[in-house]
Amino acid sequence: MRIGPEEKLIEQRVTEWVLKERARKERAQSVPPPPKRITQIITISRQYGAGGLTVAKLVAPQLGKDWTIWDTEIIEAIAKSANVREQIVRELDEKTKSWVTQMVQNMVGGPHMDAQSYKQHLAPVLLAVAQQGKKIIVGRGANFVLQHALNVRLEASQGFRVSETMRRLNLGPDEALDLTKRLEKERQDFCKAVFGRDINETSAYHMVLQTDKLGYDTTAAIIVTASRRLLEVH
Repeated sequence: MRIGPEEKLIEQRVTEWVLKERARKERAQSVPPPPKRITQIITISRQYGAGGLTVAKLVAPQLGKDWTIWDTEIIEAIAKSANVREQIVRELDEKTKSWVTQMVQNMVGGPHMDAQSYKQHLAPVLLAVAQQGKKIIVGRGANFVLQHALNVRLEASQGFRVSETMRRLNLGPDEALDLTKRLEKERQDFCKAVFGRDINETSAYHMVLQTDKLGYDTTAAIIVTASRRLLEVH
């Protein structure tokens, strides 16, 4: 069967369309997608003794009277969500229970919590808080859940953190050092058990700030500036 001029023209037009469509798709794939909008939420992950709550208390009033801090308030919210006593949540908060503790609880019965049940209640609480906006959430691995928040990590040298712990809790140097190391490990283990993530993973944060080098006031000022630019806070 011979192909006439009209058929050849149609075939040529189809071929041109296919080539143009392929080129368009290739161009679209080469253009990075626009960044996802960051919501008006700040999460502050912190090494123990690096001043997370101190910095949060400096940031909140500078952003406006509607901004509030969520720290231990999260414990109360999780307890209500899980219908357990706050003390039970506090025992697991930012730490993982030993197998001995869990075994005893299973033997005696009654309400208890493990890392997974904590996570099941933690994530909805964080999402509900974030939906309200204008919140600063301290710790609890919130950055791993609220990836559209402004996620900040605060670090400091061990010497600085020990000194701050001594001053804040009126402890001796050995006690403060032991406490700092223990609580820091508990937080690392908590994030690994609950989120399967390394708390020191820098890519999980927009900023990692050294409070011992910057000071609390400067650290807070940097967060406020970033918030005003990225969160459209005025």
